[in-house]
Amino acid sequence: MRMKKFLSVLIAVMVAVGVFMLPAAAAVKDTTKDVTLTIYALEAKDGSEVAVDVNVTGEKTVIADYKAIEGAVFALYKVGDEETSITVPKDVTPLMTEPTSADGSTKITVPAAQQGRYLVVEDKAPEGTIGKTIPFLIDLPLTNPEGTDFMYDVYAYPKQPVKESFTPLPDPKVSKLVSGDEGKTWGEEANIESFTGKRAYWKVTGEIPANVGDFDIYEIGDLLDNRLIPPAANEVKASVEGKELPSDKYTVTVKGQNITVNFDVQTLALYKNKGVDVIFPTAIDVKAKNAIGVKIDNFATLTYTRFTKGGKDDDTDTDIVKTKTTISTNIVRVWTGAIEGFKHDKDKKPLSGAEFTLYEDKDCKTVVGKSTSDKNGIFTFTGLKDKTYYMKETKAPDGYQENNNVIEIKIDGKTEPLKKIDVLNIPKTNLPLTGGAGTIGISLIGIGIALAGVVIVILTLKVYKKTRIAAA
Repeated sequence: MRMKKFLSVLIAVMVAVGVFMLPAAAAVKDTTKDVTLTIYALEAKDGSEVAVDVNVTGEKTVIADYKAIEGAVFALYKVGDEETSITVPKDVTPLMTEPTSADGSTKITVPAAQQGRYLVVEDKAPEGTIGKTIPFLIDLPLTNPEGTDFMYDVYAYPKQPVKESFTPLPDPKVSKLVSGDEGKTWGEEANIESFTGKRAYWKVTGEIPANVGDFDIYEIGDLLDNRLIPPAANEVKASVEGKELPSDKYTVTVKGQNITVNFDVQTLALYKNKGVDVIFPTAIDVKAKNAIGVKIDNFATLTYTRFTKGGKDDDTDTDIVKTKTTISTNIVRVWTGAIEGFKHDKDKKPLSGAEFTLYEDKDCKTVVGKSTSDKNGIFTFTGLKDKTYYMKETKAPDGYQENNNVIEIKIDGKTEPLKKIDVLNIPKTNLPLTGGAGTIGISLIGIGIALAGVVIVILTLKVYKKTRIAAA
């Protein structure tokens, strides 16, 4: 590399000295005329290019294949007319150019009295360039290509290499959605009817960057809440634009509550600037604490390789650093509704053994399920959808009358996913029709006694009346 740069400098000197000092065999120099030098600072295509473009005639030309360098400042040192060295002379005050503009150009005027040979040196290199332009010698004015005249408007096109341009890409986007209808619709919240065995479906979407092929890792992960039952590994599927990826192009690991999907980055490179979807189901563990009638939060992660600028700033270091980075998705929620009932008497005493039936229809024909109150008077229906259900008591506790009212219950996950209700029972007022004389027997005896009393009263009145008549 050093030998290459040395040869480049040597070639530059040879070109600059050999070409820019053409003799003006048939021309007479006008020593009363000012000379302008316009310099175009250009970006070299690689570090081996010489200081001046192949256009070394001093004429104006258009070089469309090179990018302009803005902000370069050049110094012009006047040297002897026979000078061939590109070493900056001592004790010589240079003429300074203005910084090059957006098109890479800067123009300086050399007064007529100062015509002669100049060493052009880049005094200030813009940020992002590597080193400086190789110095070059030039005669002002310069003979034209034919050697028949002098040019008083001279153009030069020095070039220099620049550092590899680096624009850090933004973090790839990653998001998560959930579905309560097996993927027909997606949103940030979902309600599932888990008592029928339905599960929530989750979709994690990761953006595929243009440079994903350079990544060391691209991995989507999901640490599930303990109230969610993880899927089997073969239930986790990855796809791009609805087309499932070959199973050997990504690896799924399900360990405890942790799901990870690690992708082959070269496969993802075929789909750059698109999104990869990871879809899997989970069930709600209705036996877990606080799993019913509450919203369960969840989010996913994307772990990938981030490229940043750093390290040593010199000609040999690319200054690019790769780091393993993890970003998170938005939070999504899933829930299943529940009814919690309290069976009690008028004194709020819990009643056990009461059976309740839940229906989907107001006519109480389509049964959802049954539940019986425990010793604390509590009965529950779990895994419910957001909708209106109907409930009635189908068996009363011993010694109590059935409550035949049909109770309308609305489950609404936004306001009340756990619906609490009270159900009152009253004791029976009649004795049972079993054992002893029974209610009917007792009633007949009472009636008989009453009738006998009436007969006695009537007979007594008759005897009394006869006695009064006889006495009269």
